Order: sequence, then C-alpha cells, then structure tokens
Amino acid sequence: MFTKMKKQSRVPSSETALQRAFENCEKQGRFKAVESTSFSDYLLRAQKDLSSAERDLQGGDYHWARIKGYQALFHALNALLVKKKGFFSKDHGCVLVALIKNEIITEELVSQLHLLMSSVLKQVTVQTIYDDIDEFRIQRNFALYKPKAWEEVKKEDVARELEKIQKNIAILVVLL
Repeated sequence: MFTKMKKQSRVPSSETALQRAFENCEKQGRFKAVESTSFSDYLLRAQKDLSSAERDLQGGDYHWARIKGYQALFHALNALLVKKKGFFSKDHGCVLVALIKNEIITEELVSQLHLLMSSVLKQVTVQTIYDDIDEFRIQRNFALYKPKAWEEVKKEDVARELEKIQKNIAILVVLL
C-alpha cells in the first residue's frame, strides 16, 4: 500500500493551465534539446534501473527498489519525449506536462496504461494518469526524504508498484 503523505497536486486543470505549466517549464530551463536518436539511451537507463530495482526488492532493500522503480518510469517517459520531440525533461512534473501538451500521452493511450489498481473502478483520463505517476513520484520522495519511514514498507507493496511500473514501461516502449 502507498504510504500516505500530504499530496499537493500539480496537475494542470485546463488547456490554459497546461499551456502555462509548459511555458513555465520552458522558462525555468527544465527541457534540454537532444538528438531524437538518443531516446535509446533513456530506454536503456530505464531497463537497467528496473532490473536493479528488482534485485533490490529480492535482496530486501525496499527503499532503493522503490526509488529505482520510479526512476525507471521517469527515464521511460523521457525516452518517449526524446523520440517524439527531441528534448528531455529534468523535472518530474514537466516530463508529464510535455507529454500531455504535445499529445504524446493521449486519452487513447491512457486507456491502455495499467497505472491504476485493477480493483479501483474510476474513469481513466490523462489527469488520472498524471496523478498516478505523480503518486509514484511522491512515494519515491517519501523513500528519499523520510529515511526511517521506509522501514514500515512491505515487500508486497513495493512488488506491486514495480509490477505496475513494468507493465507501463512495456506499453510506453511500443510507442517508441
């Protein structure tokens, strides 16, 4: 189960807010231009991080398994952004803003993603995907910045997170 932290949503709630968020990311230098062919570097990093996360999970280091699992997802999202637009994001929120703003993550794609728990019935939208990926980010931050709290995390919880991340990376890879 996800550890509860106070969540402050950064999800743009309208087209205007999305445009403003994108422009803010640009203004703050959160995007860096690269050759679109370098997407494979990001994908390889995602695969290595995910493999490392799985080894950490099996070795009992749930703290690093969670962190590396999220980083794998972040690199996979950047691989998609690099391939489609020729830039990557240094910011975890900005990568999602760019993917949504450039219609790389669309409602059609959202219906395929498995970020939500299968037992939860709700309308899946781009915003719910943003929220769910952001939840993985929050859990990663929790592991990074609250070092004693991760001791309460169970192997099954992190294993479920990694399984969802694996499924989503597999779907994102198809788009490359």
